Amino acid sequence: MLITTLFTILIIGLGYYSYRSRQTQALLASRFNQVIGLRQLIHLLRFHRRKTHQILSEGSNQSSDKLLNEALAIQSLLKALNNQAEQTQKPMYRILRKRTGILLDSWSGYSLKRNQSTHGKTIRHVLYLIDDSITQGLLAADQDQLFQQYQSAWSITLNAIDSLSRFRHAIHSFEPGSSKVQREMRLHIQILHRRLGQMAMMSSQAVPAVVLDTLFEKFDQINLQNQPPQAVKAELYQLSLQFSDTLFNLFDLVLADIGDAISIRLPQLPTDAINVIQLPHTALTGQHYSGDKPVS
Repeated sequence: MLITTLFTILIIGLGYYSYRSRQTQALLASRFNQVIGLRQLIHLLRFHRRKTHQILSEGSNQSSDKLLNEALAIQSLLKALNNQAEQTQKPMYRILRKRTGILLDSWSGYSLKRNQSTHGKTIRHVLYLIDDSITQGLLAADQDQLFQQYQSAWSITLNAIDSLSRFRHAIHSFEPGSSKVQREMRLHIQILHRRLGQMAMMSSQAVPAVVLDTLFEKFDQINLQNQPPQAVKAELYQLSLQFSDTLFNLFDLVLADIGDAISIRLPQLPTDAINVIQLPHTALTGQHYSGDKPVS
């Protein structure tokens, strides 16, 4: 009788453990699927920032027609993400939808500097939603070691984004002969180089250091003195695009490592730029995504 009772308790315990494990995995998968959607939203916003910067630089009058499809895609994805979000996250999504709506409606009246800044703030808002989803998911699943690993990478990522933002701000202030601005840009580049190197070292995928070194050497190859200021700013901005592409692809490696650890597929976003870290293709990352060129 005692043996039968113990056996029954054991079966019930194993059944409960199996049920809880499935529930936890389902919740983690749901939250990571939300992360995948937010990741796609960042991709669209970066694409929108690049195109609007180009249009504002050229003074084009066909801005609405060129970006209508991108704006509709952003709004559609935002609506879907809001509908899928947990109740505790709904307020942050409402704020994001309002901020994004204003951006999509008003960017044509922005200066280049304000356009960069407003897009950057919106992208950072999305990143915070990614952080919240990953943090809540890993903690609920008792993935303490994976959470600590992610937290370290998240802190470095934010610092790298801040350095990139400061570099872009310095670009807008550039004037020939301004040694102060040149020193400021070089300082931000050195910090960004170090941050990206730290991100690369934290990834389980091998990232050649020479790729980063070669990328950052391009700053010294730009002639800051003997060409028109607008031409210099255009070159510096193009360089910042490569920094941005590399940064977000390194953050993708962080997300890919988490996906591998919890056996969740992470679709690959398009990237074929030179000297940009590409997300390795594995069984868990699925087929290569075909679409537009990399964005910043």
